[in-house]
Amino acid sequence: MKLPVLLFAGWSTIAACSAHAAFFTDEEAHNQIRQLKERVSNLEGSGRQQTETIKQQAETIKQQIETRKQQTREVLDLQAQIETQKTELRRLRGQNEELVHGLQDAEKRQRDSYIDLDTRVRRFEKLEAAVPPRPIKP
Repeated sequence: MKLPVLLFAGWSTIAACSAHAAFFTDEEAHNQIRQLKERVSNLEGSGRQQTETIKQQAETIKQQIETRKQQTREVLDLQAQIETQKTELRRLRGQNEELVHGLQDAEKRQRDSYIDLDTRVRRFEKLEAAVPPRPIKP
């Protein structure tokens, strides 16, 4: 009889310890669950903040890209205008060169004509000086 009583007492002690251990484990588990929930909430809040920060950064980058695209278009437009101006300048320089050459030719022709006219007038003056004047009859 002693053996069953001892077994009963041992099992009772083990059951009581298990119940106490289970109770302690449940409380500890509840605390850990509560802590995990707090960590998850904190991480979710932090994740939302990070997501919002990333969205703002992405929007800023998009705006910078659009600004750069606009600047690139403006630079390309200016470059095209510069090329057009260079072409116009080359055309005007060529035209100016033609006009300068034409003016030089005209000046040379005028000088030659003046020299030719001056030579003819001097020849007539010499002839007039060599021929005595005729008296005019009234």
